[in-house]
Amino acid sequence: MMEVKMSLQEMYYIAEMIVGVAVIISIVFVAVELRQNTYMMRKSQGDQRRQHFNWLYDTLITDENFRQFHQRIDNSYDTMSDDEKFRSHALGVRNLRLMLDELVAYFDGNLSEDEFLLLRHTMEINAIRPNIRSAWDFVKPGYSQKVQRYWENLG
Repeated sequence: MMEVKMSLQEMYYIAEMIVGVAVIISIVFVAVELRQNTYMMRKSQGDQRRQHFNWLYDTLITDENFRQFHQRIDNSYDTMSDDEKFRSHALGVRNLRLMLDELVAYFDGNLSEDEFLLLRHTMEINAIRPNIRSAWDFVKPGYSQKVQRYWENLG
């Protein structure tokens, strides 16, 4: 029988190669996990957007009082009572924060270009609504200068 002898230095080099391969495998695993996490975050944001707009449109369809109130925001905001303006402001804050949070996600690279096209269209439509303009003054300090500039350039 042939006896194989390895020096300590040879064992060290073999162990170093094994550790190197393990590090590479770990990096690949982290990259895959990060990609999956990004996908899930994007999907979650899209689901939240759809859920919100589904709520809005379902309520517009099924609740005549809300539908009339929503139409009055656009058509006769100046003649609304203080209570109605407060309600419309709260609705505006709810809608605007959703849009601005997605704008932040877009700037952070967490929203696809296709998703951004829909968001931009939605923001352009909403930027002229009086309750959204009222809400902007309220939520503006909570967003970065980049988001503020983008929003203010819409109108």
